[in-house]
This record gives sequence, structure tokens and C-alpha cells, in this order.
Amino acid sequence: MNKELGILDLTLIFAKRRKFIIVFTLIAALAAIVYSLLAPHYFKSRASLIPIVDNESIGAISGSITDLIGGSFIKTPKSEYAVDFITVMKSRTFRENVVREFDLIPYFKIKKPPMEAMEKAIYRLQSSLITLEYDNESYLLTIVAETKDKTLSKEIVEFYLKELEDYNQNHRNYKSKMKRAFLEEQVNKHMKDVDSLAVAVKEFQEKNKAIALEMQTDSGLKIYSQIVTELLQSEIELELARTQYSEQSIPVQQLKQKYDLLKDRLDEMEKIGGSLGPDYLIQIDKVPDLGMQWNMLKMNAEIKKAVVEFLYPQYELARLEEERD
Repeated sequence: MNKELGILDLTLIFAKRRKFIIVFTLIAALAAIVYSLLAPHYFKSRASLIPIVDNESIGAISGSITDLIGGSFIKTPKSEYAVDFITVMKSRTFRENVVREFDLIPYFKIKKPPMEAMEKAIYRLQSSLITLEYDNESYLLTIVAETKDKTLSKEIVEFYLKELEDYNQNHRNYKSKMKRAFLEEQVNKHMKDVDSLAVAVKEFQEKNKAIALEMQTDSGLKIYSQIVTELLQSEIELELARTQYSEQSIPVQQLKQKYDLLKDRLDEMEKIGGSLGPDYLIQIDKVPDLGMQWNMLKMNAEIKKAVVEFLYPQYELARLEEERD
């Protein structure tokens, strides 16, 4: 009963004030129409991309070569490329190019001296016109442009994509060239060492009749030789990474950690077996025993040979990458 009375009371109130309600509704509707007509319309355009790492672009060739040596040199994380792209797009040079390309100072209605106007336009571009979104899990990088002109939004996004493509191509060309040049230098350097040690082995054999000398402390020398080889390989990997990425990048930090661990292991071995000396390659003339001199000479030759075997497939792969890019 009370419910029916409540509804009836509301109906009576609406009936008594129907004029006010109708007028108020009409005013609100007209205000909404006027606002929609006068308020500026904004249009969004977006594009999404996922960085492609070097190993994906090399394809089957990379897999077949790296299988021979048990892995590849440096695998650039997709996140590293994405961060690189974002850094480029946020750079002052890039944003200045966008402002000039689309004459955005008049668009933002900035009336200041040229230098100050450019500063304000760059800030407005970053703060209100362009949005950069990045998903850490999917590595999806999204560029969003929002302007009062549908065509302008679309063209700005397309400009971003074109500039990124140009940067990516030039950057990869440069990195491929640097990588090939570095590896070529390393291969030539270690090949000379291999040739020199081969001559030294032959001369030692002829001078000391050392063809059948037995290996002394065979297992210890093999372990030492293996660690030295891995350390030299790790050092080359680290130096190459530093030519490709910043010191704080993930690849450099991972390789530095690997190098430090191997160096610690080698230092520990050299503390235990002090006669081996602190150098990576043994100083033959410091070893008094003739048999040990022979073993050390062979070990140095094997270390250098292993380093070249490690380097050469990487060098060939770098040449292929440079030609492809």
C-alpha cells in the first residue's frame, strides 16, 4: 500500500512540475548539442610493432652455423630493441623533425620567438599529441597520435614508422659492419698466433727431439687449457658486445658476469698451481723442465687453435649478415 502511495506521489509531483522538467530536459539537450558542435573533435591513429631480433632475421643459416659451435655470439633481446626505438623517438632530434615536417607550431597556436616556440612545440608533441606504449610481456610497441585532423593523425604515425624503419636499417648496417670488422681483426690476430706457435712447435721438436715427450700433469693442464680458452672466448664476446650496445645493456652485463666468473676460476687455479704463472698463455722459457716446456707449447697452440675455431664461424656469419643488411 505504501509502495503504491509512493509511486502515486511521485507521479503527482512530476505532473505538477512537468513544465519545469520538460524545459530543463530541453535546455540540457540543447547544451549537449551546442557543445558537440563547438567542442573540438580529436582523432586517434595508432600503429603497433614488435622488434625482430637478429637471429630471427637470419633464419636457417644462423641455426646451422651456431649449432657447430654450441651457440651464437650475442642474442639481442627484443626488449633491448624496443627500448632503443623508444629512446630514438623521444630524442630531441627526432621530435624536432616531426615538428618541422608537419609544421606543428601553428597547429599548437604558439606565438613565441622561433627557439622558444620550438621548445614548447616539442614539449606539446610529447605530452599531448604522441603516446608511446610498450608491453614488457609481448614486446609490443604502440605509437598513438591524437590530433584534430584525422589525416594528420594518420600521417604522423606513418612518419614515425618510416623514420624508425630508416633508423633500424642504418643502425643494423652500421652494427653489422662493426661486428664483421671486429671479428675479422680478431681472426687475423689469432691466426697469426696459431702460425707462430706451429712454427715454434716444429722448431722445438727439431731442436730437442721432442716428438714423443709424455704429458706431465695431464689432467690439470687440460682443465687449465679449457678455462683459458673459455676466458679468451668470453673476452672476445664481451668486447664485441661493447661495440654493439651500451655498457649498461643486458647483453653486456650478462657477458661481463660470465667473464668475471671465468677469470675468478682461472685466478683460483693459478693460486693453487703457482708454477703456471699469471698469464693466459704460459711463458715457455720460465718452465725449467723440458717435458713441461713441450707440454706448455702444445697447450698454447691448442688454446689459440680453439679460439680460431670459435671465431671463424662467427666471422663468416657476420659477413653474411653484413651482405644481407
